[in-house]
Amino acid sequence: MKDNYYLIGTAGHVDHGKSCLIRALTGQETDRLPQEKERGISIELGFTYLTLPGGKKIGIVDVPGHEKFVRQMLAGASGMDIVLMIVAADEGVMPQTLEHLAILELLNIKKGIVVINKTDLVDREWLALVEQDIREKFKGSFLENAPYCRVSSLTGDGLDNLLQTIIKLLDQAETRPIDYPARMPIDRVFTIQGFGTVVTGTLASGFFVKGQQAVVEPGHKPVKVRNIQVHGETVSEVCAGQRAAINLSNIESADVVRGSWLVVPGFFKVGQIVDVELTNLKSETRAIVQRQRIHFHIGTTEVLGRVHLLDREELLPGQRAFAQILLEEPVLAAPGDRFVIRFYSPVTTIGGGVVIEIVDRKKKRYRQEIMENLKIKAEASSEDLLLMHLNNPVSLAELSSITMLPEKTVREEISKLLSKGVIYSIKIDEIKMDESCLYWSKTAAEEWGAKAAAEIARYKQAHPLRRGIGRELLKRRLPLDVSLRAWQAVLKWGAENGYFRVIGNNVEPEHELKLPDDLRGQIVKLTNIWLEAGLNPPNLKEIAEQCALSPSEIQEYVDYLVEKKVLVKIGDYYFAAETIAKAQQDLKDLLLEKGRVTAAEARDYWKTSRRYAILILEYFDSIRFTKREGEARTLYPG
Repeated sequence: MKDNYYLIGTAGHVDHGKSCLIRALTGQETDRLPQEKERGISIELGFTYLTLPGGKKIGIVDVPGHEKFVRQMLAGASGMDIVLMIVAADEGVMPQTLEHLAILELLNIKKGIVVINKTDLVDREWLALVEQDIREKFKGSFLENAPYCRVSSLTGDGLDNLLQTIIKLLDQAETRPIDYPARMPIDRVFTIQGFGTVVTGTLASGFFVKGQQAVVEPGHKPVKVRNIQVHGETVSEVCAGQRAAINLSNIESADVVRGSWLVVPGFFKVGQIVDVELTNLKSETRAIVQRQRIHFHIGTTEVLGRVHLLDREELLPGQRAFAQILLEEPVLAAPGDRFVIRFYSPVTTIGGGVVIEIVDRKKKRYRQEIMENLKIKAEASSEDLLLMHLNNPVSLAELSSITMLPEKTVREEISKLLSKGVIYSIKIDEIKMDESCLYWSKTAAEEWGAKAAAEIARYKQAHPLRRGIGRELLKRRLPLDVSLRAWQAVLKWGAENGYFRVIGNNVEPEHELKLPDDLRGQIVKLTNIWLEAGLNPPNLKEIAEQCALSPSEIQEYVDYLVEKKVLVKIGDYYFAAETIAKAQQDLKDLLLEKGRVTAAEARDYWKTSRRYAILILEYFDSIRFTKREGEARTLYPG
């Protein structure tokens, strides 16, 4: 069982002492740029770690507080588990304090500590008034009941209490999904001589191991995890919640940017149209209007786009609605991801929400069925989500990939659905069991089975002489998005459940259909022709002309008669099965009398040509009735 890891982040107005506080807590500097040190403010994201009693290290991200650098703050806030909302005692709540709070709420950050910093600059009475004001302004937010810590980064007063409060809150924090597919939003990219491209970020889910194949998205650039460092130490793996520097091979640093994702292949969707549930901030004064141009922030990604409202012309402050975000560049997003949008100009935070899914096309507006479908997807439980994707037979791994649910969760929910009797389990491999099973909604499966039975019946009526429809032709007519191997398992399921029969390469109606009278008459006529021909088989072309049939029609009749064992095909010729059976009995009588029979003797005995006699004898050899010995035949031993 892997340990739980978390990321602590700062938030708050510029110059309220965020970086100083982190330096006081950790002894490390997060401002690394010359202009940051020169100006005394954070411009870029700063990263360090806090060593807890016992030695465990917790990642820390320090975000800029200046209004010009909110985009950097958004990139850092997306990965926070716990936020330290820092308010300077000498200034109180300021504009960026409230904007940061709004962003944190939109990103669904649930745990935080309100840190009143610079307490050494004010007296007790003022400090009490500041705290009262903060509580008033934070009412109704996720920080309404958060713990408060009074500290001075300069003197160190209150730091021990803050550390203990952080430790208590870490015990309450939600764990990151370790059993989800691995992905990491990239917040920094650089090159180290001798090693190549290095990316940094905090794992949102899963884990990466040294030597693992991965992909940089968007762009689907295959890479290999060459080395991993966590807090400056080389490790063999990195888990959800940990901040890491990962050395990648097979890619240049110029091909990776902040906003890219490092992910495992085959799970995550990339696209330019995102179905979302969108909220306009209560504190806003402007409505979000149809076709509103915006900055779209998700993870560490920022992309320009437009809002496509589906059921209204504008979204008023405090309102929530389903919408699409039409982006100018592709992004990676998964169901449940949180995002923030900002006005194109002036660039201020206006809202955000939750991703439903990435889709391929723009939706039509004011369609009730579309709204209902989005509502189902947005509110769906794990069970509901799985059922939505069981209209086709799919495997556990496919379900996990489609729904973005951990395979463990999928397995548990599938077990519940099986016990309820609402899905079918179709085995592909009897040995591997559930690892190679397909799962299919009972409703969808039975509907498909009924359609298949009807399609087979239609085909049989159109071609009554054919045994049934070919497996591949049926697959083309009733498509299922499954592999050929899985298709064979589906056909087996259909046969076992009485929808049809599978014989060889043909799929037939469950119950044989009666031939029309005209066809039965033609069959009797053709049978008599072959019976009269004896061991001198008739010419198919001549029979077709005689019976006014096309070459394909006569072949269909002949195939039917062979399938019904009325005719026997020997080489390129057809004989009446009754005639061949009599020839076999006659030959047996002759062999019992003489012991050995040559081809010439058989020819004369059967009153046929040498060519047909040899052909029939070779056929008897093939079914082990006779055995050739030189120029003669004997009865097969036994």
